[in-house]
Amino acid sequence: MKILLAQINPTVGALDNNSRNIEGIIQEYSPRCDLIVFPEMCLTGYPPQDLLMDAAFIAKTAEALEDIADKVQGTPVILGTIRQVENRLFNTAAVLQNGKVILYRDKTHLPTYDVFDEARYFVSANSRMPVELKIHGKSIKLGIEICEDLWDKDYETKVSRELVHAGAEILINISDSLFHLNRLDDRLDIINDMSIDLECYFIYCYLVGAQVVLEFDGW
Repeated sequence: MKILLAQINPTVGALDNNSRNIEGIIQEYSPRCDLIVFPEMCLTGYPPQDLLMDAAFIAKTAEALEDIADKVQGTPVILGTIRQVENRLFNTAAVLQNGKVILYRDKTHLPTYDVFDEARYFVSANSRMPVELKIHGKSIKLGIEICEDLWDKDYETKVSRELVHAGAEILINISDSLFHLNRLDDRLDIINDMSIDLECYFIYCYLVGAQVVLEFDGW
């Protein structure tokens, strides 16, 4: 499999510009790879904070996602965004293929430490199951998780383990992890340990660039 990690630098709230960047990558690289993976909330930019309390912004985000999906053909795309179900808002990964959004996978662990305040806006996922996609005519099960779902040491729910036990062959984590000194080594250590312990492949994709005083160090 050829997998593209589209570690882009979106702007918070700039849905039109972020969409153009995403669509450009999809158009350019779809013929050359089997799967395209974008980071956490790359459509809205991170962190959107109180924009998430604006019903018009949420609706426009949903419209932008549908417009992007229209341009996706056979190569599946995993894209970080938000979604609303009735009065519940989720930090989510949308899976796009053949002109539509085929399903979502929501974030389970919502951090509230340091600069993070996700539990203020989002509802935690209540189910965790692999996504089955056909690539080159062969079915493959992907375990999609979002950022904090990997850092599960202090959580009762072990998202990665649940996904692998449910049949996931590859774990994919889309993230907006912030830069800290030596944090890269910490990430590599936990991913290596998780991959060995669970006996699975692991793909990690997160943002680059910066937003106000926050810096994202995707590599």
